Amino acid sequence: MGNKAGVRHYFAEGLTSKGYISLLPNIVSGCRRIYMLLGGPGTGKSTVIKVLGLEMLERGYEVDFLRSANEPDSLAGFIIREAAFVILNVQEISPLRMRAPGVIENFSDFTIFCDEHKLLQLRTKILNVEQELSVLQTHLNEILVSVEGYSKKIHANNLNESEDTSIVNCGSKRWVAKGQAAPWPLVEHALEKLQKSVIVPCFLHGLTTEGWLNLAPHYLSDFDQIRLEGKETTEALNWVLRETQQLGQIVELVLHPLNPDDIIGIVFPQRNLAIWQGNPKNLHDQGLDQVFNTSLKETLVAWHKRKSLLKSYYMETVNFTQVDEFRGEFLNRLLRDLDIFGE
Repeated sequence: MGNKAGVRHYFAEGLTSKGYISLLPNIVSGCRRIYMLLGGPGTGKSTVIKVLGLEMLERGYEVDFLRSANEPDSLAGFIIREAAFVILNVQEISPLRMRAPGVIENFSDFTIFCDEHKLLQLRTKILNVEQELSVLQTHLNEILVSVEGYSKKIHANNLNESEDTSIVNCGSKRWVAKGQAAPWPLVEHALEKLQKSVIVPCFLHGLTTEGWLNLAPHYLSDFDQIRLEGKETTEALNWVLRETQQLGQIVELVLHPLNPDDIIGIVFPQRNLAIWQGNPKNLHDQGLDQVFNTSLKETLVAWHKRKSLLKSYYMETVNFTQVDEFRGEFLNRLLRDLDIFGE
């Protein structure tokens, strides 16, 4: 989707009021092979991911690009679902604690392309910046708690919702069961029905210094859309749950970027249908149109400046000719694996 057939962009992780939330275990659970790219920022991993992903598109594969939660304009990896392959930039994701039977993990460390002597010279500077980034990340999480409260109030006012929510657990998945006045009153009752479907959660909004990066319009551009407003939501949800029970299909849940317990959209890719709260283009409908407060924006700007500095240190040490050579070798490896393991 988006600007090229067969490609989608979304976030597998998010900076939320609940902390750093990773949906990767859900998203890659069906993959047979996972390629992990290791190494510091600026060593060429994201570029390799982008070039390889585009190459796979040119060869006719459908590719899901995973955006970085910390740097929404950067890539954290991509998935070729039809081949059950995933490539991840470990620097841009939380630790992936998954050792599922039958999953083959391949590790490539980009540190081998760095000059060891230069890295040693920059060691103290690198460690200092990493510590500063850690402090800024903690401060950012603290700020997001208050921002979420403001956003949640706007969201409730827009949709006449109750602010009372509770987590409903079902295996490794989770939904929100709202109060009786909320738009999801039948979710808890329907959990057993939903178990017949494959539930895949994701985020479509990323936090940037300029505001929210909204991927929803592109993600949903090829779907028929049902846009829910006010009391219409409950009636439409009845229909959604009945369809889910009957079809036993893939269901993609789009989570609120600040409060990941809230569902703001349901997508049925096999039926080319998306159910959405309001207009996907209108952040106001999700309570995400407010201006960032000064503290949040200053912290985001400071974090990105320190991250850029850290990248510059690593880039001083990298032999990019070797990175380019590795990219060609890696592409050949992927193509061989695709032939061996089939689709």
